[in-house]
Amino acid sequence: MADRTVRCAKLGLDLPGLEQPPFPGDLGRRIFESVSRRAWDLWQERAAALMSERGLSMGRPEDRKLLLQEMERFLFTPAAAEAAEGTVFCVKTGKRLPALKKPPFPGPLGQRIFENVSEPGWKLWEEQSTIIMNHYNLSMADPEARRFLMKQMEEFFFGEGSRMPEDWVPPTAAGKAGGKGAPAPQRK
Repeated sequence: MADRTVRCAKLGLDLPGLEQPPFPGDLGRRIFESVSRRAWDLWQERAAALMSERGLSMGRPEDRKLLLQEMERFLFTPAAAEAAEGTVFCVKTGKRLPALKKPPFPGPLGQRIFENVSEPGWKLWEEQSTIIMNHYNLSMADPEARRFLMKQMEEFFFGEGSRMPEDWVPPTAAGKAGGKGAPAPQRK
């Protein structure tokens, strides 16, 4: 069966949807119709954190009611509205943290990052991008290198996670960078 696509109420993108409503009733049907699997997974992480932080239990009716209210607010408040309030539920860290002050660069990807990535999440990318640029000896004057880095950035935030190059070696205690002799990205 092909993936069903929905316009995600949380992330504002057309993404694969859930295979079936997560539970019976109107809210379950609403989630099925307009929440992506990615946003649902983010909610699962957020719910676990809420339960731990607040000592909530699914065995208590008042806690279940609170979680349902939090779930609805989380899933149906667009990421852009949260960013405008100064915080964002970061897709990289899985936590509500301070939002970026403005998109990191113009265009759709910059806006998507602004709406879904926190300041600490962006700092993680800055560290990762330095590693990638050094490993592949990328020059930002080269358009191919810039495209390669943008693809890595999108994967880092919205894909399965940007993987470190297979032959990359972590820096040693002496401070030597790893990945010596790495080939540059393939040119077309």
